[in-house]
Amino acid sequence: MTTQTLPHSATAPNTSAPLIKRIGRAAYRLLERMTERAYQQHKPCLRNNFYL
Repeated sequence: MTTQTLPHSATAPNTSAPLIKRIGRAAYRLLERMTERAYQQHKPCLRNNFYL
């Protein structure tokens, strides 16, 4: 078996995004979960007050 050299971009996995992008995605997912949880907790109040 022979050893081949690959360009740097070929050895890095495609999922390795810059740190700021990973932080942004994680923050967005957290915000989505928090928003959904708040909606679920206040759903009865929303239905009664705003007839949703």
